[in-house]
Amino acid sequence: MAIDDARAAELAGSLLGQAGLRASAFGAGKFSQAFRVRGDGECYVLRVAPPDSLLQLFYEYRMMRQEPAIHRRLLAETSVPVPPILAYDFSRRRIDRDFLVMPLLPGTPMSSAALSGAARRRVLSRLGDCVRQVHALTDPDGRFGYLGEHHCMEPQPTWRDAFALMYRKLLADVVACGVYAADQGDAAMRLLQAHRDVFDGPEESHLLHGDLWAANLLVGDDAELTGLLDFDRACWGDVEWDLAIAEYCGLTGEAFWAGYGRRVETHAGPAAVRRLFYLLYEHQKYIVISMSARRNDPARARRYAAECLAVMEGFRRTGVPAF
Repeated sequence: MAIDDARAAELAGSLLGQAGLRASAFGAGKFSQAFRVRGDGECYVLRVAPPDSLLQLFYEYRMMRQEPAIHRRLLAETSVPVPPILAYDFSRRRIDRDFLVMPLLPGTPMSSAALSGAARRRVLSRLGDCVRQVHALTDPDGRFGYLGEHHCMEPQPTWRDAFALMYRKLLADVVACGVYAADQGDAAMRLLQAHRDVFDGPEESHLLHGDLWAANLLVGDDAELTGLLDFDRACWGDVEWDLAIAEYCGLTGEAFWAGYGRRVETHAGPAAVRRLFYLLYEHQKYIVISMSARRNDPARARRYAAECLAVMEGFRRTGVPAF
């Protein structure tokens, strides 16, 4: 059941210790609900996670719980424009969902901003610099995978092991929602296992945003990047995974690489094989998302599945990692 504005104001007030707040829903998110909250001359954002009963990917259940620690580290060690998380409640005592509150950052989502070519290049150059700083953060214990407080998997000692486990769990979600048959999920996993050796690097576990696309970027009136949002899908591992998502979403290019400080080549050799599986991971997640109530579009889920199965069959037949 959706949270209404009045209930949102109550939830925000419980975190901020204020009464008389006003809340209004905003944004186009179909997973968490977001509310603009006004009070005491300040403006905040309340985000409310969906109930556990919503069909979700394995790493989405309670993933909001990893954001406070990630934001604290980003604010302490980088210049990445993330908001401080002022307060949160993951106890499930007030409501059957997690929720948190943070300041409202200025700017408009890049996905709806009208940017000139020069302005877009400026934003993407700054994005490249921010992603470089994100990737410079490493796990001090050398663990790989989804390491956050949502505990969606066991951390692994190598990226090869972590990605194999992540991929297996993702395929299990696709099978469980009835779009892949069990034998199709098994065949997809065997294809990855046949190429596991290409995932033997890296030796360090880097912080990865996990959802780099235009809707998660805020842009100010002066074409400045004012926010990099939604670290709830963050993972720790190979930077190429994050960069493949950014490419998939049309964010990489000369300006991005200039900000990043180096171009990471992912279209040749073993890197091309890794890129194929990273994009399959990204594309296959939309099968579950499309089957979920947030989209409720089984026909789209089947289209995603057909595209992924065709890509895998082409790679199996030709050995060419084309996506």
